[in-house]
Amino acid sequence: MFVRTAVVLLLVASTAYTFVAPPSQATLACITCVATVKGLEPKVLAEGDAVAEKEVAALCMKEAPTPAAEKDCEQYGDEEAAIIIDLIKKDVPPKTICQELKKC
Repeated sequence: MFVRTAVVLLLVASTAYTFVAPPSQATLACITCVATVKGLEPKVLAEGDAVAEKEVAALCMKEAPTPAAEKDCEQYGDEEAAIIIDLIKKDVPPKTICQELKKC
């Protein structure tokens, strides 16, 4: 009985592993954006508009969950940084900000 249970568990575990797909690029962009916005919130609330584009990109690189997501960080420009800062000051949730930026 123990052997049969172990075999069934092994089959279930291997089947579950087989169907786990790697995160898509869209998902990585969303995760990276949300992490970046969350990381920026205290800085924006403390410094306001003084947060520069380079700080947004640098924080994004720090928060990127994988090296593949780092290319998303390079795409943050002055306009996106300004949108992020403005929406953080308006207390808009990070996920909503990233949806506005079409990252999620």
